Amino acid sequence: MIQLSSAGKRYGHKLLFEGVDWLITPKDRIGLVGANGTGKSTLLKILGKLETLDYGSISIAKGISAGYLPQDGLTLSGRTVFAECMSVFSKLRAMEEEMEQLTASMSELDHASQEYTQVADRYQRVEHEFQSRDGYAIEAQVGSVLTGLGFRKDDWNRQTDEFSGGWQMRIALAKLLLQKPNLLLLDEPTNHLDLEARNWLEEYLTEYPYAFVLISHDRYFLDVTVSKIVEIWNKRIHFYAGNYDKYEEQKTQRREQLEAAYRNQRERIEQLEVFINRFRYQATKAKQVQSRIKELEKMDRIELPEEEKTIHFSFPQPKASGRIVAEFAGIAKSYGEKEVFRDVSFMIERGDRIGKIHINQTARRQRTAERRRIPPGPQRSGRLLCPGSVQRARSGRSNFR
Repeated sequence: MIQLSSAGKRYGHKLLFEGVDWLITPKDRIGLVGANGTGKSTLLKILGKLETLDYGSISIAKGISAGYLPQDGLTLSGRTVFAECMSVFSKLRAMEEEMEQLTASMSELDHASQEYTQVADRYQRVEHEFQSRDGYAIEAQVGSVLTGLGFRKDDWNRQTDEFSGGWQMRIALAKLLLQKPNLLLLDEPTNHLDLEARNWLEEYLTEYPYAFVLISHDRYFLDVTVSKIVEIWNKRIHFYAGNYDKYEEQKTQRREQLEAAYRNQRERIEQLEVFINRFRYQATKAKQVQSRIKELEKMDRIELPEEEKTIHFSFPQPKASGRIVAEFAGIAKSYGEKEVFRDVSFMIERGDRIGKIHINQTARRQRTAERRRIPPGPQRSGRLLCPGSVQRARSGRSNFR
């Protein structure tokens, strides 16, 4: 479908990758990984014909379409959310308009005339193609994708420029999914998604009828959506069958093999250099010395890439607190007239590990999706109780009412 041959790319003096030979087939589910700055996004743009190669070539089969979603930076305006998504079906909508015109013409023509026969013939052909391309279901498709990505029905008729950057990227993602290109290219598609939208996208991709390549730092998302990992490492690309977990296992083995080969080569180089330096000026050893010099010159030196940087951090140990760290009783929060939550009561105890999740409605609409409530009993009205022995990493004033 799409093939890269001896492909390479550099920015100025920095070589990103070279010698890339890669064939993408029609049903591939690929996760593209690598350290920051290795050229993942650049390679994705090359596959989408948005950037060119410095070396090698790319071949794309006739009729193959590619759709690319960047990490951010897209802005949309001038249409409602629903109309913006419907714009991807411009050809189908043109066919629908033609069908309406043909229907109007047939109602005015004599059914026995040759002209009527020609118009009816044309209508039949257009209607058959329209139906085969699910033309009657496009509005339902748009609604399904928008709902899946977290848009409420009353958002559909809002102007796109009313939405924040993250929500604009959701609209762009919706359009791309509705287009259904033969090759879907997604650069960090979950960056702007909440948990529910991310889960919906996960299910959507498992049923996607064509190939896709995606970049993501969400290893669980990669685990459940891809069946092949392509890694940019040491200025080359490496292929791994399976999901992200399988990739990590295979990568460890490959690294160990490379290090063993590197050690063996270094030992051989040292042996050759010792022999050359020892017998360089002895006529009886000249032929052997020259043979070893040629061996060194022809040797393809193995290079070990730099170790990938990892982040290390630690939290200072605070003084021991009491059993109850904090107690929230009947709290509420509003921004102007917009109520975010109310009547929330829960308790945090020493040793608790709590994750807060929520459903995004717009950049300014958030409501609590899950709450941990205190056991039945008397509840105080809108108070946060925090013992004096409790140390918080970040403190500030919260305006509860």
